[in-house]
Amino acid sequence: MTLSALKSLWVLLFLLVCQSVPAQETSGNQESSGTAVISGDFFDSFQLIGDASEAELERVAVQGQSFTEAWRITGKTQPANPWDVQLGSSNSLSLNQGDTLVLRFWARALSPQARTEFVFEQDGPPWEKSLTAGIILDQTWREVQIPFQTLRAFAPGQASALFRLGYGEQSFELANFSLESFANTRAVTDFPTLGFSYHGREADAPWRQEAEKRIDEIRKADLEIRVVDSQGNPVEGVRLELDQSRHDFAFGSAVDAERLFSQDADGERYRQTIDELFNWVVLENDLKWPVWECCRRELALKALDYFAERGVKVRGHNLLWPCYEDYCLPQDAANLLNQPEALQARISEHFSDILSATQGKLVHWDVINEPSANKRLADVYGEDQMAEWFKQVKGLEPHTQLYLNDYGNLGEGTLDVEFKRIISRMQELGAPLEGIGLQGHFGWQLTPPEELYERLDSFAQFGLPLMITEFDVTITDEQLQADYLRDFFTIAFSHPAVDGILMWGFWEGQHWMPEAALYRSDWSAKANAHAYQDLVFNTWRTKEAALTDSTGGYKTRAFLGDYYLRISHNDVLLEQTIHLDKAGQSVIIVVAN
Repeated sequence: MTLSALKSLWVLLFLLVCQSVPAQETSGNQESSGTAVISGDFFDSFQLIGDASEAELERVAVQGQSFTEAWRITGKTQPANPWDVQLGSSNSLSLNQGDTLVLRFWARALSPQARTEFVFEQDGPPWEKSLTAGIILDQTWREVQIPFQTLRAFAPGQASALFRLGYGEQSFELANFSLESFANTRAVTDFPTLGFSYHGREADAPWRQEAEKRIDEIRKADLEIRVVDSQGNPVEGVRLELDQSRHDFAFGSAVDAERLFSQDADGERYRQTIDELFNWVVLENDLKWPVWECCRRELALKALDYFAERGVKVRGHNLLWPCYEDYCLPQDAANLLNQPEALQARISEHFSDILSATQGKLVHWDVINEPSANKRLADVYGEDQMAEWFKQVKGLEPHTQLYLNDYGNLGEGTLDVEFKRIISRMQELGAPLEGIGLQGHFGWQLTPPEELYERLDSFAQFGLPLMITEFDVTITDEQLQADYLRDFFTIAFSHPAVDGILMWGFWEGQHWMPEAALYRSDWSAKANAHAYQDLVFNTWRTKEAALTDSTGGYKTRAFLGDYYLRISHNDVLLEQTIHLDKAGQSVIIVVAN
């Protein structure tokens, strides 16, 4: 995961205004004593920015609401960028880094649907954004409320509050706008977030039944157990207990090697939770090129041995990360960007070093991480060189599946077109690309389940396994967070091309986005932890007890994976392990007469 993307992903909000809010209902914090960030009212302080031929701004009367006027925005053309035409203003209040701000407004579409995007950003390079909120509107007035924090200090006039309007021919209205600062006297979590949900969250949403049918077809197989005596005769009435011990599907998390081996109480609980919850892991930072070479080599190898002893599979993340920040390449390698031959020699040296040290210990390698947005090495060698790196890695580590890994492809960003183009090009060049890694870092922008399935389908067209390599939901509404984890996992588990889901951390004390964790710093479980455990260890786990019938048999349809089979007959307990794969399994157990 890029740290350059961290801020944008953390603050990126996608408002799907799909739940009715009565027109006269307002949030419980409207009487709170915040200070206006922008002086003047909405109509005096906000102006059209950009080409007036692309959008029209009109002040109109409103009937039947608690407010009486609104801005009506009519898009006329489709500019090159959404920010080419905006409705905007600047801050008149000085702001400190970390101040709590609360945005409120009402909106509705006049066309069948409309969209805009609210941005609070630095007024000048590098345009650092404290909030980006994509908004889809229907034709009902909705109240929207978004609490957020400033990522830096702003003197008056240094920040811009903007509604982006460059989305083509559409019409919508905005009213009752306020942006208040509570400085450091209130926390973001003190304020509810209004207007957020996602299509398909409903308990009776049609997609759920379809997903369950797919899950039964692709994640289960027929298992037949027959109990016979030493002469081969069926034995009726034998008690069987079937208990799944491990899934074939990858349920995992990013882990930190240093935390893994810490000897305090948190370290013990960290190890225990990994053992209980996950059959796959990925080392979050320990195998990244600069970290591997500078300080974590021995610790990373110790972690790989630790997981091998426990039968936990490990993904390798990552060999090359061509981002522009200092932490993506070792400094000496970055200094060679204007010396292509010397840099290639350094890359080859890195491949040989880490692949020989980790040989046979990793199931996957992310050969290149996030190539869609990060072109630092492509700028030197051209994009096609990535195929040569894949071939080079395959020659050094022939038994590990090689992946491209990228973010912004599952509706939480807009890199899917570029990523698909790169994948297609790698296949054209004969790169040994053997899997596609799709990150899923969500803020309030929660892709509806049916759209998520369609997006997975679009990547499945390449004929390669898909892995959700990084998943988290960074929002403060813990029930919404849990519901989305449940629905995201259900859709992914129901797609035949998806081989697993790895969360990017699970404990607040060791998480790049603490709000996304399953467990708080005191190890108390949040609603999303309960949702995860209910799916993996209840809904999707086969645990049955039965008696053999007159044929000595017992048949069931069970989830793919490893099982303990216990048989009780004549006061004798027999135990056997079984692996159930897609082909199904027929087991004969012989008991004493």
